[in-house]
Amino acid sequence: MSSSARRILIGAAASALVLGLTTGCGSSGSAASSDGTVTLRYAIWDAVQKPALQKSIDAFEKQHPKIKVEIELNAWAQYWSKLQTQLAGRTAPDVFWDHVAYFPQFAQQGVLADLTPYIKADKLDTSVYDPKLLAGWEQDGKQYGLPKDWDTIAQVYDKTMLKAAGLTQEQLGSLSWNTTDGGTFVKALQKLTIDETGKHPNEAGFDAKHVKQYGLALSSPNGQTDWWNTATQNGCKLQDKAWGKWTIDQPSCVEAIQFIRDLRLKYHVAVPASVTNTPNGAALPQVMARKQAAVVWDGSWDLNAYQSSMKGNFGLAELPAGPVGKGTVYNGLSNALYAGGKHQKESWELVKWLGSEESQKIIVAAGSVWPGIPTLNQDFVNVWKQQGVDVSAFSKEAESTTMGYPLTTSSATYNVKIQDAFNQVWLGQQSAQKAAESVNGDSNAAIK
Repeated sequence: MSSSARRILIGAAASALVLGLTTGCGSSGSAASSDGTVTLRYAIWDAVQKPALQKSIDAFEKQHPKIKVEIELNAWAQYWSKLQTQLAGRTAPDVFWDHVAYFPQFAQQGVLADLTPYIKADKLDTSVYDPKLLAGWEQDGKQYGLPKDWDTIAQVYDKTMLKAAGLTQEQLGSLSWNTTDGGTFVKALQKLTIDETGKHPNEAGFDAKHVKQYGLALSSPNGQTDWWNTATQNGCKLQDKAWGKWTIDQPSCVEAIQFIRDLRLKYHVAVPASVTNTPNGAALPQVMARKQAAVVWDGSWDLNAYQSSMKGNFGLAELPAGPVGKGTVYNGLSNALYAGGKHQKESWELVKWLGSEESQKIIVAAGSVWPGIPTLNQDFVNVWKQQGVDVSAFSKEAESTTMGYPLTTSSATYNVKIQDAFNQVWLGQQSAQKAAESVNGDSNAAIK
């Protein structure tokens, strides 16, 4: 998901509050022909993944001659608003991509079919999935999705800039930060940050108002690609438990937020939020392509964007370690089955197929997303290795300390409140403590 897409998620998540989605004896709009052939609708948002998905669907249709599947592609900017309208009108697609930010509301509103009876009836082996991913789609003992893919956050760097600063990929991936002087991470970013006269932030005469090249660029409306990661590295928990209360006002969380602020305003090694965090701000792949920063923190979903814009002049390293060690946000999508569809059995067959090793091997071969089945991770690494890119930083992080995407019915409120409050923090207009307390209180008040 690009940074601009995440901004759209905020508005779309907020609109879910007022739709009041309900289910009943509705229809997904799927069709059945006179010979008994059923046509299912499958909604996705990523055009990059569509060709590989179509290959998977072709294989599925050969094995299920009485089931046809039509892929409905809607760009992220329109996907959620359209899906929410369809759900409200009981005309939703039979199967659709689901995001953890929406899952709690959808599960509460009853628009997702519980897959547990199907899993038990077919004796489906769910142990093939990463338990952390599988658990992200479970509530009250009911399973509402099978893992489709996953993503983590890593450091994407410009090879030319890194070399010019005398740094290596190994060094970048072994850095650490602290709340006292920034640690080796800040020292490395100082080497990568240069003003228009060639001076670095730790040198006399450095002009913070006229920086030619920054060491780092960050951009995340909700925290997924910036402070959620430093939070994990500082021992912060966003919630007291899954589906529980927000706890971002705790000292370990506030320190993590303050560190991100300090990178911009104290150390002057990160691109100002006025450039990256405005509604029309530059996306991280654009920042890199423009040579505005040497390093960005971004998700594996943007790999193809860097490959196309930087033409091989980029590499990947693990995020730095914090006071309690390394850590990253670990997230994934699922294929959800619409509870109001006419053809539940056939829709389950599609969901089951999309979650199978046979299907995910087809998707992995295209190199667009990491597979929901971890035994296929090396296949994904090999696909990118053939293109000259080592993507193993993402999988190494997935295997270490991770923070899951918060499971809460108040995600819409959180996403709206945090954008304004935290942008004030990044711009130096509000303290980290005050912003954290404000967002924490409002988000907890909105839990249903």
